Amino acid sequence: MFKYKILINKFLFGNLNYFTAFIFFISAGFTTAQAIDMKQQSGEAITVMLVSHPFVDSIKPHISEFEALTGITVNLDVLPEGSGTEKLLADLSSRAGTIDVFMTSPLSNWQYATAGWIEDLDPFLEDESLTDAAAYDVEDFFQGVLDSNRWTRELLAGIGEGPLWALPINSESYLLAYRPSVFKELGIDVPKTYAELLNIADKLDQGSAQYGLLTRFDKFWDLPYLTFGTMLQSYGVEMLDADGNLQICSEKSINATNDFVKLIQTASPEGAGAFTWYESMQGFAAGQYALSFNEADLFAPVYQDPSQSEVSNDVGYAPTPLGPDGYRKAGAWIWSMSINAASSKKEAAWLFLSWVTSKDIMIRSHLGGNMNPVRKSAWENNDVAALVNSWGEYPGQYVEVTSTMGEVAAVRFPPHPELTRMLDRWAQAVQEVYYGKADAKEALCNAESDIKPMLSQ
Repeated sequence: MFKYKILINKFLFGNLNYFTAFIFFISAGFTTAQAIDMKQQSGEAITVMLVSHPFVDSIKPHISEFEALTGITVNLDVLPEGSGTEKLLADLSSRAGTIDVFMTSPLSNWQYATAGWIEDLDPFLEDESLTDAAAYDVEDFFQGVLDSNRWTRELLAGIGEGPLWALPINSESYLLAYRPSVFKELGIDVPKTYAELLNIADKLDQGSAQYGLLTRFDKFWDLPYLTFGTMLQSYGVEMLDADGNLQICSEKSINATNDFVKLIQTASPEGAGAFTWYESMQGFAAGQYALSFNEADLFAPVYQDPSQSEVSNDVGYAPTPLGPDGYRKAGAWIWSMSINAASSKKEAAWLFLSWVTSKDIMIRSHLGGNMNPVRKSAWENNDVAALVNSWGEYPGQYVEVTSTMGEVAAVRFPPHPELTRMLDRWAQAVQEVYYGKADAKEALCNAESDIKPMLSQ
């Protein structure tokens, strides 16, 4: 029997009282006295590899503070996700150990942990010479977020249990972002179902927006895992059913794929088949589109920032549409950080990792655009609450929408070291349909046949 734990993202905004019932003052951060010797690794230099992401911009201004606090030199290596992953894999697989700490995710760590490439972080948390337990307060993390980085290394089982392979830095789910002025101009409502969205798709570019909608649509794992994955799950599609049978070429999957391709072909420009998350975020922020479709909620800080966005005073948020049977589900993503098992500077790496994920630094990163928080204290912070409460067509809209999405967002994929390769093949099939190389049934059933033997590898 196929078994794996689904981790529901109710931690996102599951309790709106965080925004109304708490006044939180920063304390116990790394800027205060510590019960450990923060200079114990003074003179060391570590390499921290980061993916180009709003988190990086939010944390860069504070790196010099860590260097002064510890005497450790931090060499940042910031690369686009694709080339960064290639460089990281080369370092991990060769056990070169030139990268000490890096951005990652539970999905990636299912491969890295299986190969023995990353460190179990529990011993660092338990070491009183390296961690001031009271100041760090690991219980302050939302339990579901933290546990998403635990895994026993059992194929298709054990997620949320076993060693802790990473610490979270932010979380995301998915929503609709729309231009209220454009929808008012066109006299149409924000769609509540995929059927409604299909019905208005050809009208979205008839107003002041140059194009109708956009979403990422490159041929990689994140398509069926996150954005299109949110649509798939709302159509009742999961990669494996309760008995462990693949559902990639099921009738529901075929229907979702056909509807997705129809939306893109109807309302997106040429070249949409190559859009990454970055093009999707920047395209909407540039004011070219009426609707950002099932994209990351953590793009909101960019949309709302007048220095980065042409629509900062003309953006609203809505839950992703309901599927054909009236259900809404969504994907979830948790950016995290791990320590390279081949690093010769693990203690210095841990001091950095525990600093960057501390209460104080996490709050400052969120105020700098790193969304969404993964610690309770961040949501309880009055400055963070005031910031997010100002986003949307009306005050509190972003909070309402992300709360709704938090109730249905989950990791619904089985832990497996080859999952990214399987999802890449699935994404390739969707692209084949978009480019007219095969119909949905042929493309998806061929992909399922290719993926089936990977499950046992």
